[in-house]
Order: sequence, then structure tokens, then C-alpha cells
Amino acid sequence: MKNFVIYARKSSESEDRQVLSIEAQVDEMTDIAQRLGLRVVKTYREAQSASKLGRPKFAEMMQEVLDKKIDGVLCWKLDRLARNPIDGGQVIWALKEQNLVIQTPAQLYSADNENQIMLYLEFGMAQKYTDDLSKNVKRGNLQKMKQGGWCGVAPIGYLNKLDDHSIIPDPDRFPIIRKVWDLILEGKSTEEARDILNKEFGFKTITRKRVGGRPLSRSGMYHMLRNPFYYGCIRRKHDGQVSEYQGAYKAMISEQEFWKVQKRLGEPVPRPQTRNFAYTGLIRCQECGCLFTAYGILKMSGKHYVYYRCTKKKENIDCKQAQINEKDLEAQIVDLLSQMTIPEQFAQWAIRWLRYIHENQIDTLSTTRESLQKTYNNTQRSIDNLTNALIGELISEEEYKKKKQELLEERDRLKAKLDDQEQTSDHWIDQMEKTFLFAQEAKARFDSGSPDVKKQIVHALGSNFVIFNKKLSLDMEPVWKLFSQNSPQLYKDLTLVELDGNGMFKHKTATSAAVLSRWQGR
Repeated sequence: MKNFVIYARKSSESEDRQVLSIEAQVDEMTDIAQRLGLRVVKTYREAQSASKLGRPKFAEMMQEVLDKKIDGVLCWKLDRLARNPIDGGQVIWALKEQNLVIQTPAQLYSADNENQIMLYLEFGMAQKYTDDLSKNVKRGNLQKMKQGGWCGVAPIGYLNKLDDHSIIPDPDRFPIIRKVWDLILEGKSTEEARDILNKEFGFKTITRKRVGGRPLSRSGMYHMLRNPFYYGCIRRKHDGQVSEYQGAYKAMISEQEFWKVQKRLGEPVPRPQTRNFAYTGLIRCQECGCLFTAYGILKMSGKHYVYYRCTKKKENIDCKQAQINEKDLEAQIVDLLSQMTIPEQFAQWAIRWLRYIHENQIDTLSTTRESLQKTYNNTQRSIDNLTNALIGELISEEEYKKKKQELLEERDRLKAKLDDQEQTSDHWIDQMEKTFLFAQEAKARFDSGSPDVKKQIVHALGSNFVIFNKKLSLDMEPVWKLFSQNSPQLYKDLTLVELDGNGMFKHKTATSAAVLSRWQGR
């Protein structure tokens, strides 16, 4: 009679969360053995993942197969035996060369049956599942970190919130760990701070299944003090490159405090390079009102990608807004700039026309200014005469104070008008020239500009920048809104007329007269 063994396996990893427990597998296969009349000589129980090599119970079982002590294996599914190609190949080789028999609840696999192709397929599917699972887990973790989430057990001072898988401060340990940072910032050594933490504060780590419930160790202390997590920075290695993400949790310390502690530790911990993101501090989330922040990822190819996301710092709002790639954001900005861009020929004509208007207004402005200056001088003389009247006792002191206050107010009003007219006269034309030049060159400057230049251009467009469902909106300045409304017509007009290098119409026709009238707002 052939000797069979039962092999039952379950790991604690996500791949086996829906799998029967080891004892349930043993019970199931024992019932099948009794029903089929198979003799079970041994049961192997293993709590380890089959995606990697090195399972001791599996190795022991396969050695007994090679020694011909075992004729068959009872297992709940083939993926209990192997999830990697090497272990799977070992089982297939034993099936063909050692005449091993494998019995599952579904069917029997042997060298005599014509279902070996199913064996190959099931092992291949098990390997494919493992590969896909690994990729999906990595992809999911990367996306979570992009959104400011933490993957894994929360560092000391924080807790894993199980309902939404976020990180929250540990109400018991957070304030104590914060005091440790303060102690070191105040001049205490690492060992002195750790001694105070464990002995005076009575600190104990969180008790878990196999670890915890103990004072903080020296290595644990150094690991904590070197972890940028505590100032809100999540640092992870992806594809050989270290990337940093801004955490969406409450930071324990500031970045400045973190680097002060690193300096005190005397460790060669490199400070990350400061990155200049063009639109941070400018855009808010329309859903929750929080600012959008940015982070960058450097791929092994050398390409650098920047993403913007809502900081989601309002605990009472469950913000669902997704992140947006900087390229997609800038494409929307370029579209806005394209709409308000005006033709160079029109800009030249407009500046020439405005100068003409300004020159014709000079005489009027001069006459107005002379009149204001004369009135101002008369008011000043009245104030002086009022003082003489008081000295000569021609008016009472009460009348003097009242009249003087009126004259001073009138003098200040006239002075403000004079200053305003002077400023208008000197700077109005320059300001308009800059406005037309900006509308003409903004898009080209944005395309080739540095982050600082891009931020200045975007900031000049308007205010109240918000993003909702990856769409940017803003309150555009009236002048740019006017240009956006009229820009298509301006380009159309220039197909009807011809201007020279000075912005002058080359030919006087009915069409050019109509265009000129439209441009002059008549």
C-alpha cells in the first residue's frame, strides 16, 4: 500500500488571507484520505510563504520523496506546494521521474494521467499570481505614499488607524517622544535623553505579538532620531532611487529641529537638496480649502517627475481630490496664456496709439496742473494770513483753530491731487506698455522660464487659484480677461489688413478703416 503525506501551508502574507487555516486543510485532506482509502504516514504543517525558497518542511518532504519513502502527497491546492518556479519544477520532476502522486480535493495528478498540462498551468498561474501580487502591492504602496500615507507599522509615538489605514499620534506616547527631542535640543546627550525616557517617564514600547512592552533600546533611539518621518517627510527607495513625499499626518517636530538634532548626533546624514516648486503656496483645493503641495520623483532613467496634491490637513473633511502631474497642470496654464496672447503687430500699434493719446493730453494735463498748483499756493497763503490775523488779534483762538483745520484739510486734498496727476502723467504710459508686452510675451516666457519666472507669470494672471477634479480655475484679472475675449478677433483682423514695422497701416481702405475703428473702440 502506498504511503501518503499531508502537506498543509499558510502564510501570514496578503496572498493567503482568504486561504483555509492549516488545521482546516489537514482536516479536509484527512477526510479525503479516509474516503479514498489512502494511508497517511505523516503530516507536514508549515507557516511560511511559498513565493520564496527555503521552506524547511517542504525540503524535508521532498527529500523523503527522493528517498522513495513517500509515494504521494495530499494537499488542499497545488499552490500550497509551490508559488515559485524552482519548487514547482522540483514537484513536476518528482511526478515524472519518481512517480509521485498528488491528490487534491479536485483531482489526482500522476505521470499516468493525461492531466499533467493542468499541473503545469496551475503552477504557472500560482507563479503569475505571486508576481502580479508583488507588483500590485508595490504600486499600491507608491500611490499611498504619493498621497502622504504611511506603509507599514507606525513609528514610535504614532498609531496605525485601522479603519482608514492612516497614521495618527499615539495619545500616550506622542507627547513623551516629543519631550525626548526637546531634551536633545536643549543639550542632553542621546544616552541621557534615553535614560530619562525609560526611567523617569517609564516609557514602554507598544506590546505586539512577539515584541514590545520594553524600554526603548539604544538602536531604537538612534533609529527614531534619524528618521525624517517625524518632521513629515516619508523617504522610500524605488527602482534604485530614493524619493521623498510629504506626509499627510501631524508632524512631531519641524524640519529645522530635525536637522539641529542630526548635527548634535554628529552623524554624516546628508541634508536633502532644496527643491523649488513653481506653484506651491499658490493653489488651494476647492473641495477642502487646503493648500496644494508638491513632491518630485527621480527615475533610474534620469527623468524627474513632479506631482501636486492636496495636503488634506482638515480632519473633519474627507477630501477625495487626486494628485495632478505638473505637466498636466502646466498644460492648463499654457492654454490660459494662449487665450490671452495678443499679436505682436497689434501690440506695436496699441502702444503707438496710446502714446499719441498721451501726447495730446499733455496740454490739458498741464493746464489742470497749473490750476491745481495755483489753488494750492492760495490755500497755503490763507493759512499764513490766518496766523497773522491771530497774532494781530483780529480773530479769536477758537475761530483760528476751526478755520486752520479747514484750510489744512483743503491743502492736503489739493496736494494729493497734484501727486496723483504727476504719477498718472509719468507712469501711465509705461504701465500700459508693460501690460501689452506681458500679453504678447507671457506664453513664450513661461515655456522657457525657471520655476520662479513661471510662478511670477501665473501670479500675475489673477487670484483665488483652486483645483477640483484635476482642473485649474482662478479669478482672472479684468485686463487679461478682456484680452482673452478679444484675442481671436485681433488675429482675424490682421488677416484683413497689413501693418508696417512701426505698427502703421500700410494701405488706407474701407476694411482697414473698419479695423482701425474697432481697435480704437469707436
